[in-house]
Amino acid sequence: MLPSVDWRTAASCSRAFSKGGPTMSREGALDVVADLHRHARNAIDLVTDYTGLVPETFAGAEVVDRVRWSQINIAGFRRLLTGLGAETVGDAAPSAAAKLTGVQAGAVLAFLSSRVLGQFETFSTDTGRLLFVAPNIVEVERRLRLPSREFRLWIAVHEAAHLTQFTAVPWMRGHFHGLIQTFFDAAEPDRSSAAGLALAVRRALASAREEDPPEPGGDVMTAVTSPEQRQAISEIQALMTLLEGHAEAVMDGVGRTSINHVQLLRRRFDRRRANPTTLQKFLRQLLGLDAKMRQYAAGRRFVDHVVNGHGVTGFNRVWERPANLPTEAEIDRPELWTARVLGARG
Repeated sequence: MLPSVDWRTAASCSRAFSKGGPTMSREGALDVVADLHRHARNAIDLVTDYTGLVPETFAGAEVVDRVRWSQINIAGFRRLLTGLGAETVGDAAPSAAAKLTGVQAGAVLAFLSSRVLGQFETFSTDTGRLLFVAPNIVEVERRLRLPSREFRLWIAVHEAAHLTQFTAVPWMRGHFHGLIQTFFDAAEPDRSSAAGLALAVRRALASAREEDPPEPGGDVMTAVTSPEQRQAISEIQALMTLLEGHAEAVMDGVGRTSINHVQLLRRRFDRRRANPTTLQKFLRQLLGLDAKMRQYAAGRRFVDHVVNGHGVTGFNRVWERPANLPTEAEIDRPELWTARVLGARG
């Protein structure tokens, strides 16, 4: 049974909980917007040259603030869940459960809206949207003392890599959405999650306080899912790890020839990821975002291993068909993937 969500409540809560961005003059803000649009167009060409993948016609990027980012993602989730058969909350008064779910969704999106730098959002339209959250990009480049224009291009390359993955690979979008469909089809309507949620919160608090290391399976998603859903999650995780690792490899591969201070950017940016605040640790563990952090590293190791041994052309076999995607085990042991797909050792 799919969740019923009061999306109006979600939208109002995301607005209420969102933090303000860094202080900027109007001229400075317009310069950031123009810069990101210019870098987005350049990044598409750079990614195409590096990967050999040609995306569909680029309709342009959207440079947004935190509230607008939340609104777009709410529209995407609403469209996705409605398409999967979720109950639509119309003009009638929403149920208490739908309102509560809306509050939860709004709070999570408000938190994420202050962290996300860019996104290729795949649900709200038929073609997807390339988004850049300008306040967050400016905030990070100021805090880490990064060369602004180089950092913006570097981030644009990462998101352009995601756009390329979803538009240059004809089956990718349908495959990704199909995995999500499988996840919801495997839901158990009567599954009791209260105890699991309480345990997830306790584990997240312990991890944030550094009393215990983060535990696999300690997040909310694991607490409320069935074994069949967790199998679907495994396939989704493997795919997302590949996509994130590939984007990381592409941004540095492009950076070596097109960005003067790419090593500085990588060093300081990785330090930011590795040193979250206590609150951020808690929310990462609770929401399963620690898995997202691990995806960057594990996916990058997989991509680097294959590219170093078999070149970009050998790695690009992964895009030929869904059966060529690596499993979670193959992400950790890329030689298994090269043996299965390339018929090669190592």
